[in-house]
Amino acid sequence: MHLTRKVIIKAIALVCICTTIIIPSVYLISNWLNNTEIVVNEILLNITFTFVVTLSITSANLFTFRFFENKYAGHKGYWRIFLVEMFITSVNAAVIISIIVYLFYIVLGEFPKGQNEKVAALFFENIIVALIVNAIACGLAEAYIIFRRWKETLILTERLQREKAESQYIALKSQVNPHFLFNSLNTLSSLIRTSPDKAIGFVDKFSKIYRYVLDSSDKMLITVRQELDFINSYIFLQKIRFGDAINIDIQIESEYMNDFIPPLSLQLLVENAFKHNEASQEAPLQVKIFVENSNIVVMNNLQMKRIRPESTGIGLKNLQARYNQLCDAMPEFYTTEKQYIAKIPLIKDEQ
Repeated sequence: MHLTRKVIIKAIALVCICTTIIIPSVYLISNWLNNTEIVVNEILLNITFTFVVTLSITSANLFTFRFFENKYAGHKGYWRIFLVEMFITSVNAAVIISIIVYLFYIVLGEFPKGQNEKVAALFFENIIVALIVNAIACGLAEAYIIFRRWKETLILTERLQREKAESQYIALKSQVNPHFLFNSLNTLSSLIRTSPDKAIGFVDKFSKIYRYVLDSSDKMLITVRQELDFINSYIFLQKIRFGDAINIDIQIESEYMNDFIPPLSLQLLVENAFKHNEASQEAPLQVKIFVENSNIVVMNNLQMKRIRPESTGIGLKNLQARYNQLCDAMPEFYTTEKQYIAKIPLIKDEQ
Protein backbone atom coordinates (compact mmCIF):
# COMPACT_ATOMS: atom_id res chain seq x y z
CA MET A 1 0.00 0.00 0.00
CA HIS A 2 1.51 3.29 -1.07
CA LEU A 3 1.55 5.92 1.70
CA THR A 4 0.35 9.06 -0.04
CA ARG A 5 -0.20 12.34 1.81
CA LYS A 6 -3.93 11.67 1.78
CA VAL A 7 -3.44 8.26 3.39
CA ILE A 8 -1.08 9.71 6.00
CA ILE A 9 -3.53 12.47 6.95
CA LYS A 10 -6.38 9.98 7.32
CA ALA A 11 -4.21 7.66 9.40
CA ILE A 12 -3.07 10.48 11.68
CA ALA A 13 -6.64 11.66 12.20
CA LEU A 14 -7.89 8.14 12.95
CA VAL A 15 -5.08 7.35 15.43
CA CYS A 16 -5.43 10.71 17.18
CA ILE A 17 -9.18 10.34 17.60
CA CYS A 18 -8.96 6.75 18.85
CA THR A 19 -6.08 7.39 21.26
CA THR A 20 -7.55 10.62 22.58
CA ILE A 21 -10.73 8.74 23.43
CA ILE A 22 -9.20 5.52 24.76
CA ILE A 23 -6.44 6.79 27.09
CA PRO A 24 -8.55 9.39 28.97
CA SER A 25 -11.29 6.76 29.23
CA VAL A 26 -8.84 4.38 30.87
CA TYR A 27 -7.89 7.20 33.28
CA LEU A 28 -11.57 7.79 34.15
CA ILE A 29 -12.33 4.09 34.64
CA SER A 30 -9.22 3.65 36.81
CA ASN A 31 -10.23 6.58 39.06
CA TRP A 32 -13.79 5.31 39.28
CA LEU A 33 -12.70 1.78 40.25
CA ASN A 34 -10.30 3.15 42.89
CA ASN A 35 -12.92 5.59 44.22
CA THR A 36 -10.58 8.46 43.39
CA GLU A 37 -12.02 11.89 42.89
CA ILE A 38 -12.43 12.81 39.22
CA VAL A 39 -11.20 16.31 38.53
CA VAL A 40 -12.46 17.93 35.32
CA ASN A 41 -9.27 19.95 34.83
CA GLU A 42 -7.17 16.79 35.04
CA ILE A 43 -9.40 15.10 32.47
CA LEU A 44 -9.04 18.03 30.07
CA LEU A 45 -5.29 18.11 30.67
CA ASN A 46 -5.09 14.36 30.03
CA ILE A 47 -7.03 14.71 26.77
CA THR A 48 -4.85 17.59 25.60
CA PHE A 49 -1.63 15.83 26.53
CA THR A 50 -2.73 12.59 24.84
CA PHE A 51 -3.78 14.40 21.66
CA VAL A 52 -0.54 16.37 21.35
CA VAL A 53 1.63 13.30 22.01
CA THR A 54 -0.35 11.09 19.61
CA LEU A 55 -0.39 13.72 16.87
CA SER A 56 3.35 14.33 17.14
CA ILE A 57 4.47 10.69 17.33
CA THR A 58 2.02 9.44 14.69
CA SER A 59 3.00 12.19 12.26
CA ALA A 60 6.71 11.54 12.74
CA ASN A 61 6.31 7.76 12.39
CA LEU A 62 4.10 7.84 9.33
CA PHE A 63 6.48 10.13 7.50
CA THR A 64 9.28 7.75 8.54
CA PHE A 65 7.35 4.85 7.03
CA ARG A 66 6.78 6.85 3.87
CA PHE A 67 10.49 7.70 3.58
CA PHE A 68 11.49 4.03 3.84
CA GLU A 69 8.73 2.94 1.45
CA ASN A 70 9.85 5.42 -1.21
CA LYS A 71 13.54 4.67 -0.78
CA TYR A 72 13.42 0.89 -0.39
CA ALA A 73 10.32 -0.04 -2.43
CA GLY A 74 10.65 -3.65 -3.61
CA HIS A 75 13.77 -4.24 -1.51
CA LYS A 76 14.25 -7.92 -0.64
CA GLY A 77 15.48 -7.36 2.93
CA TYR A 78 12.01 -6.45 4.22
CA TRP A 79 12.47 -7.61 7.82
CA ARG A 80 15.74 -5.72 8.23
CA ILE A 81 14.02 -2.58 6.98
CA PHE A 82 11.16 -3.23 9.39
CA LEU A 83 13.56 -3.53 12.36
CA VAL A 84 15.26 -0.27 11.35
CA GLU A 85 11.83 1.39 11.11
CA MET A 86 10.90 0.10 14.57
CA PHE A 87 14.15 1.43 16.02
CA ILE A 88 13.71 4.87 14.44
CA THR A 89 10.03 5.14 15.42
CA SER A 90 10.94 4.13 18.99
CA VAL A 91 13.57 6.89 19.09
CA ASN A 92 10.93 9.27 17.68
CA ALA A 93 8.51 8.28 20.43
CA ALA A 94 11.09 8.56 23.24
CA VAL A 95 12.38 11.96 22.11
CA ILE A 96 8.93 13.42 21.39
CA ILE A 97 7.36 12.23 24.64
CA SER A 98 10.32 13.60 26.62
CA ILE A 99 10.07 17.02 24.96
CA ILE A 100 6.29 17.23 25.37
CA VAL A 101 6.40 16.13 29.05
CA TYR A 102 9.07 18.76 29.73
CA LEU A 103 7.12 21.50 27.92
CA PHE A 104 3.86 20.62 29.66
CA TYR A 105 5.42 20.76 33.12
CA ILE A 106 7.23 24.01 32.30
CA VAL A 107 4.03 25.61 31.01
CA LEU A 108 2.12 24.42 34.06
CA GLY A 109 4.90 25.48 36.38
CA GLU A 110 4.98 22.10 38.08
CA PHE A 111 8.35 20.77 36.92
CA PRO A 112 10.03 19.14 39.98
CA LYS A 113 13.27 21.13 40.05
CA GLY A 114 16.12 19.68 42.09
CA GLN A 115 14.40 16.32 42.47
CA ASN A 116 16.50 14.21 40.13
CA GLU A 117 15.01 10.84 41.09
CA LYS A 118 11.46 12.11 40.63
CA VAL A 119 12.36 13.73 37.31
CA ALA A 120 14.03 10.53 36.09
CA ALA A 121 11.06 8.42 37.18
CA LEU A 122 8.67 10.86 35.50
CA PHE A 123 10.49 10.70 32.15
CA PHE A 124 11.13 6.95 32.41
CA GLU A 125 7.47 6.19 33.08
CA ASN A 126 6.24 8.30 30.13
CA ILE A 127 8.92 6.95 27.77
CA ILE A 128 8.05 3.32 28.65
CA VAL A 129 4.35 3.94 28.06
CA ALA A 130 5.12 5.73 24.77
CA LEU A 131 7.40 2.90 23.59
CA ILE A 132 4.82 0.21 24.40
CA VAL A 133 2.00 2.08 22.68
CA ASN A 134 4.31 2.91 19.76
CA ALA A 135 5.38 -0.73 19.36
CA ILE A 136 1.77 -1.91 19.34
CA ALA A 137 0.68 0.82 16.91
CA CYS A 138 3.62 0.23 14.55
CA GLY A 139 3.14 -3.52 14.69
CA LEU A 140 -0.53 -3.15 13.78
CA ALA A 141 0.34 -0.67 11.02
CA GLU A 142 2.94 -3.03 9.56
CA ALA A 143 0.55 -5.97 9.83
CA TYR A 144 -2.09 -3.96 7.97
CA ILE A 145 0.41 -2.94 5.28
CA ILE A 146 1.58 -6.57 4.88
CA PHE A 147 -2.03 -7.73 4.63
CA ARG A 148 -2.85 -5.09 2.01
CA ARG A 149 0.25 -5.97 0.00
CA TRP A 150 -0.60 -9.67 0.19
CA LYS A 151 -4.19 -8.96 -0.89
CA GLU A 152 -3.05 -6.73 -3.77
CA THR A 153 -0.53 -9.38 -4.86
CA LEU A 154 -3.22 -12.06 -4.71
CA ILE A 155 -5.62 -9.96 -6.79
CA LEU A 156 -2.86 -9.16 -9.28
CA THR A 157 -1.89 -12.83 -9.53
CA GLU A 158 -5.49 -13.89 -10.11
CA ARG A 159 -5.96 -11.16 -12.72
CA LEU A 160 -2.78 -12.20 -14.54
CA GLN A 161 -3.82 -15.86 -14.45
CA ARG A 162 -7.26 -14.97 -15.78
CA GLU A 163 -5.80 -12.80 -18.53
CA LYS A 164 -3.35 -15.57 -19.41
CA ALA A 165 -6.18 -18.11 -19.59
CA GLU A 166 -8.29 -15.77 -21.73
CA SER A 167 -5.40 -15.03 -24.07
CA GLN A 168 -4.65 -18.76 -24.38
CA TYR A 169 -8.31 -19.44 -25.10
CA ILE A 170 -8.46 -16.70 -27.74
CA ALA A 171 -5.31 -18.08 -29.37
CA LEU A 172 -6.81 -21.57 -29.39
CA LYS A 173 -10.16 -20.40 -30.68
CA SER A 174 -8.54 -18.37 -33.44
CA GLN A 175 -7.33 -21.68 -34.87
CA VAL A 176 -10.94 -22.71 -35.57
CA ASN A 177 -11.59 -20.12 -38.27
CA PRO A 178 -8.62 -21.07 -40.50
CA HIS A 179 -9.45 -24.75 -39.94
CA PHE A 180 -13.07 -24.24 -41.00
CA LEU A 181 -12.06 -22.01 -43.91
CA PHE A 182 -9.42 -24.47 -45.11
CA ASN A 183 -11.82 -27.41 -45.28
CA SER A 184 -14.70 -25.37 -46.74
CA LEU A 185 -12.50 -24.04 -49.53
CA ASN A 186 -11.42 -27.60 -50.30
CA THR A 187 -15.10 -28.51 -50.65
CA LEU A 188 -15.75 -25.48 -52.86
CA SER A 189 -12.75 -26.32 -55.04
CA SER A 190 -14.12 -29.81 -55.60
CA LEU A 191 -17.59 -28.47 -56.45
CA ILE A 192 -16.24 -25.97 -58.95
CA ARG A 193 -14.67 -28.84 -60.88
CA THR A 194 -17.60 -31.25 -60.66
CA SER A 195 -20.74 -29.10 -60.37
CA PRO A 196 -20.46 -25.31 -60.96
CA ASP A 197 -24.18 -24.74 -60.29
CA LYS A 198 -23.90 -26.31 -56.84
CA ALA A 199 -20.77 -24.24 -56.23
CA ILE A 200 -22.82 -21.04 -56.62
CA GLY A 201 -25.34 -22.23 -54.02
CA PHE A 202 -22.50 -23.35 -51.80
CA VAL A 203 -20.94 -19.86 -51.85
CA ASP A 204 -24.26 -18.26 -50.89
CA LYS A 205 -24.76 -20.55 -47.89
CA PHE A 206 -21.10 -20.37 -46.99
CA SER A 207 -21.26 -16.56 -46.66
CA LYS A 208 -24.15 -16.88 -44.19
CA ILE A 209 -22.37 -19.60 -42.22
CA TYR A 210 -19.12 -17.70 -42.07
CA ARG A 211 -20.99 -14.70 -40.69
CA TYR A 212 -21.95 -16.94 -37.77
CA VAL A 213 -18.29 -17.89 -37.37
CA LEU A 214 -17.34 -14.20 -37.20
CA ASP A 215 -20.20 -13.32 -34.82
CA SER A 216 -19.22 -16.09 -32.40
CA SER A 217 -15.48 -15.38 -32.58
CA ASP A 218 -15.55 -13.19 -29.45
CA LYS A 219 -17.56 -15.68 -27.37
CA MET A 220 -16.18 -18.46 -25.22
CA LEU A 221 -19.53 -20.27 -25.01
CA ILE A 222 -22.82 -20.33 -26.89
CA THR A 223 -26.08 -22.16 -26.23
CA VAL A 224 -26.81 -25.54 -27.70
CA ARG A 225 -29.75 -23.96 -29.51
CA GLN A 226 -27.45 -21.48 -31.28
CA GLU A 227 -24.98 -24.17 -32.28
CA LEU A 228 -27.75 -26.40 -33.60
CA ASP A 229 -29.14 -23.56 -35.71
CA PHE A 230 -25.68 -23.20 -37.21
CA ILE A 231 -25.25 -26.96 -37.65
CA ASN A 232 -28.54 -27.21 -39.54
CA SER A 233 -27.31 -24.53 -41.94
CA TYR A 234 -23.97 -26.27 -42.21
CA ILE A 235 -25.63 -29.62 -42.97
CA PHE A 236 -27.80 -27.98 -45.61
CA LEU A 237 -24.60 -26.66 -47.17
CA GLN A 238 -23.04 -30.13 -47.14
CA LYS A 239 -26.16 -31.60 -48.72
CA ILE A 240 -25.40 -29.43 -51.74
CA ARG A 241 -22.31 -31.55 -52.25
CA PHE A 242 -23.23 -34.98 -50.89
CA GLY A 243 -26.99 -35.18 -51.46
CA ASP A 244 -28.46 -38.44 -50.13
CA ALA A 245 -24.98 -39.78 -49.44
CA ILE A 246 -25.15 -38.34 -45.93
CA ASN A 247 -27.85 -38.77 -43.33
CA ILE A 248 -27.82 -36.59 -40.20
CA ASP A 249 -30.13 -37.47 -37.33
CA ILE A 250 -30.29 -34.85 -34.56
CA GLN A 251 -32.22 -35.85 -31.44
CA ILE A 252 -31.58 -33.31 -28.66
CA GLU A 253 -34.34 -32.65 -26.13
CA SER A 254 -35.51 -29.11 -25.45
CA GLU A 255 -34.30 -29.28 -21.83
CA TYR A 256 -30.69 -29.10 -23.07
CA MET A 257 -31.14 -26.21 -25.49
CA ASN A 258 -30.06 -23.55 -22.98
CA ASP A 259 -26.92 -25.39 -21.86
CA PHE A 260 -23.59 -24.21 -23.24
CA ILE A 261 -20.81 -25.55 -25.44
CA PRO A 262 -17.85 -23.88 -27.20
CA PRO A 263 -18.82 -22.32 -30.55
CA LEU A 264 -18.22 -24.45 -33.66
CA SER A 265 -17.61 -27.59 -31.60
CA LEU A 266 -20.40 -29.64 -33.20
CA GLN A 267 -19.45 -28.34 -36.62
CA LEU A 268 -15.92 -29.60 -36.08
CA LEU A 269 -17.10 -33.10 -35.16
CA VAL A 270 -19.59 -33.37 -38.03
CA GLU A 271 -16.99 -32.03 -40.43
CA ASN A 272 -14.50 -34.68 -39.27
CA ALA A 273 -17.07 -37.38 -40.01
CA PHE A 274 -17.44 -36.10 -43.57
CA LYS A 275 -13.73 -35.65 -44.05
CA HIS A 276 -12.53 -39.08 -42.93
CA ASN A 277 -15.31 -41.35 -44.20
CA GLU A 278 -16.63 -42.48 -47.56
CA ALA A 279 -20.20 -41.43 -48.38
CA SER A 280 -22.35 -42.63 -51.27
CA GLN A 281 -26.00 -43.29 -52.03
CA GLU A 282 -25.33 -47.02 -51.84
CA ALA A 283 -23.53 -46.67 -48.50
CA PRO A 284 -24.61 -43.38 -46.91
CA LEU A 285 -22.70 -41.90 -44.02
CA GLN A 286 -24.92 -42.02 -40.92
CA VAL A 287 -24.30 -39.32 -38.29
CA LYS A 288 -26.32 -39.23 -35.07
CA ILE A 289 -26.27 -36.34 -32.57
CA PHE A 290 -27.90 -36.85 -29.17
CA VAL A 291 -27.42 -36.22 -25.44
CA GLU A 292 -26.23 -38.92 -23.05
CA ASN A 293 -25.07 -38.47 -19.43
CA SER A 294 -24.67 -34.67 -19.75
CA ASN A 295 -22.64 -35.05 -22.95
CA ILE A 296 -23.54 -34.29 -26.53
CA VAL A 297 -22.63 -37.40 -28.50
CA VAL A 298 -21.72 -37.24 -32.19
CA MET A 299 -21.58 -40.77 -33.58
CA ASN A 300 -21.00 -41.98 -37.11
CA ASN A 301 -20.57 -45.33 -38.82
CA LEU A 302 -17.04 -46.15 -39.92
CA GLN A 303 -16.45 -46.02 -43.66
CA MET A 304 -12.86 -44.86 -43.63
CA LYS A 305 -11.43 -43.40 -46.83
CA ARG A 306 -8.67 -45.41 -48.42
CA ILE A 307 -6.55 -42.29 -48.95
CA ARG A 308 -6.20 -40.09 -45.90
CA PRO A 309 -7.39 -36.55 -46.67
CA GLU A 310 -5.13 -33.53 -46.18
CA SER A 311 -5.62 -32.17 -42.66
CA THR A 312 -4.12 -29.48 -40.44
CA GLY A 313 -4.36 -31.86 -37.46
CA ILE A 314 -5.49 -29.20 -34.99
CA GLY A 315 -9.26 -29.82 -34.80
CA LEU A 316 -9.75 -32.25 -31.92
CA LYS A 317 -6.69 -31.00 -30.01
CA ASN A 318 -8.09 -27.49 -30.29
CA LEU A 319 -11.46 -28.59 -28.89
CA GLN A 320 -9.77 -30.38 -25.98
CA ALA A 321 -7.65 -27.32 -25.25
CA ARG A 322 -10.72 -25.07 -25.27
CA TYR A 323 -12.52 -27.34 -22.80
CA ASN A 324 -9.42 -27.37 -20.64
CA GLN A 325 -9.76 -23.59 -20.36
CA LEU A 326 -13.49 -23.74 -19.60
CA CYS A 327 -14.19 -26.57 -17.16
CA ASP A 328 -12.92 -29.76 -15.53
CA ALA A 329 -14.82 -32.15 -17.82
CA MET A 330 -13.02 -33.09 -21.03
CA PRO A 331 -14.21 -34.35 -24.44
CA GLU A 332 -13.83 -38.03 -25.30
CA PHE A 333 -13.02 -39.46 -28.73
CA TYR A 334 -12.85 -43.18 -29.43
CA THR A 335 -13.55 -45.83 -32.04
CA THR A 336 -15.50 -49.07 -31.70
CA GLU A 337 -15.58 -51.87 -34.22
CA LYS A 338 -18.22 -50.14 -36.35
CA GLN A 339 -18.49 -46.57 -35.08
CA TYR A 340 -16.56 -43.44 -34.27
CA ILE A 341 -17.88 -41.68 -31.17
CA ALA A 342 -17.16 -38.17 -29.88
CA LYS A 343 -18.54 -36.82 -26.60
CA ILE A 344 -18.39 -33.19 -25.54
CA PRO A 345 -19.61 -32.13 -22.06
CA LEU A 346 -22.54 -29.79 -21.65
CA ILE A 347 -21.71 -26.74 -19.53
CA LYS A 348 -24.58 -25.57 -17.33
CA ASP A 349 -23.46 -22.02 -16.52
CA GLU A 350 -22.02 -19.44 -18.91
CA GLN A 351 -18.49 -18.36 -17.94
